[in-house]
Amino acid sequence: MKMVVCAGCDSPILDRFLLKVEDRAWHAKCVKCWDCQGTLADKCFSREGKLFCRTDFYRRFGTKCGGCSQGICPTDLIRKARGRVYHVACFTCLLCRKQPSTGEEFYVLDETRFVCKDDFNRQQQQH
Repeated sequence: MKMVVCAGCDSPILDRFLLKVEDRAWHAKCVKCWDCQGTLADKCFSREGKLFCRTDFYRRFGTKCGGCSQGICPTDLIRKARGRVYHVACFTCLLCRKQPSTGEEFYVLDETRFVCKDDFNRQQQQH
């Protein structure tokens, strides 16, 4: 009889039950997120032989925020501008730090920085 080795810890699986994830055998206790160490009960994501919870998988491998460069999770609130995606908290005016409301005008200074219409107009009046 061939000894079954856990894909998570490389130790033999002597337990009564084993889990199969990505066609590899695991101890139940070893099926946890590589980043947060949380137990993965019913759904997980895999990359490079490592298991991840949904949140950590998207933070690591998903779309990156145009403001902070961190991953954006599917549950995060976002804003889009000029083909980039931002966390709502990162989508703020460079000068006053105000978050524009949906439909509110703002002016893009470069790829990742912008100002609200009020601050833009103030700057124009000063010059």
